[in-house]
Amino acid sequence: MSRFLFCSYQRVTRKQLVVTILTSVVLFNEWLTYAASSLSWPSLHTPSDEHVRVLFAADPQILSLLSDSEPIFPLSLITIWDADRFVSRGFQMALWKTKPDIVVFLGDLLNDGSIVNDNDFNATLGHFKNLLSVPNYVKHTIFLPGDNDIGGEGNDLVTPHKINRFYAFLNQSMTLQYKFIDFIQMRVMDDFTFPDNKLPPEEGRVRILLSHMPLLTRTRERVKQKIIKQQPSFIFSGHEHESFHFTGMKEEGHAQDFQVLKDNQRVWHFESAGTLLHEIVVPTCSYRMGQVDAGYGAAVIEKSGGITYTVLWLPSRFEQLWLYVGFLVLLIVIMILPGILCLTRFFIYRPVKFCALIFLRVLRILKRS
Repeated sequence: MSRFLFCSYQRVTRKQLVVTILTSVVLFNEWLTYAASSLSWPSLHTPSDEHVRVLFAADPQILSLLSDSEPIFPLSLITIWDADRFVSRGFQMALWKTKPDIVVFLGDLLNDGSIVNDNDFNATLGHFKNLLSVPNYVKHTIFLPGDNDIGGEGNDLVTPHKINRFYAFLNQSMTLQYKFIDFIQMRVMDDFTFPDNKLPPEEGRVRILLSHMPLLTRTRERVKQKIIKQQPSFIFSGHEHESFHFTGMKEEGHAQDFQVLKDNQRVWHFESAGTLLHEIVVPTCSYRMGQVDAGYGAAVIEKSGGITYTVLWLPSRFEQLWLYVGFLVLLIVIMILPGILCLTRFFIYRPVKFCALIFLRVLRILKRS
């Protein structure tokens, strides 16, 4: 009877141990790491009262069940749900931190937008807008098309139909004037032009070029001349999934130097009114492209031309997933270890003990004889 009670007590203790470890891992992965990241994000302050706060989201690449990069159904439901949740949670945290006037999505909104039919495109883009819901206090939202949305890389060609359906669904123009800033979209994936992509330069206004692909690294002369003609004050782009800063002369339109912007809790200050042209490449906000570091770009643009910028880095989802894998391994050990010990006792310990006793008896008989 006492042995039965002892075994029952052991089973309850094991269950409590598993529940405790699981609760700790989930709380750490899904709450503590995000809370710690958001609390460590730097605040963007500016001495000027005339400024505009902008939040940049690059390459979310929202997945669909049609994606060839995902596991076979039904496992794909779990991976897509997890990737969507990571992007959506990070976006809401970034909104809470920055309270932006303008939100800019720098292209590659969808992972398969360029290759799906119109119905699937509209459905997935609607899912994107639900996931990355923009609150009412944001004055304007700008959506740029990327190569995954309208084509432009390899054999996936850009077509007027792909461009038109993107801008029609999102009700977008290629230019936006807000306060003292001119936001101008530039596409370097194609040669198609549209009536609303020209905005004459005006004295005293800050001209921000927005592009999915980095502009200052383009080697084609046509792209350089486009940049020079626009007379930009500053450039923001995405596509590379990394965090970069390119610089070059405004009259030349190409990069002469660059640096990696990877410092956590770092704030950078740039002046856009001089002869030097700066381009910030915003990192991806998703981990599904295999990128270890993901985050959102945040900037405060002053009327004087000063720009304060930082990256709101998110916790590594890969580290969190590996922690879950470690818990599963530990769970398996906890659950099967007692059984292994019982089998070891039955098949190894008892036979060895039996053989040892026989061996001792044989030795005693030999000694007597």
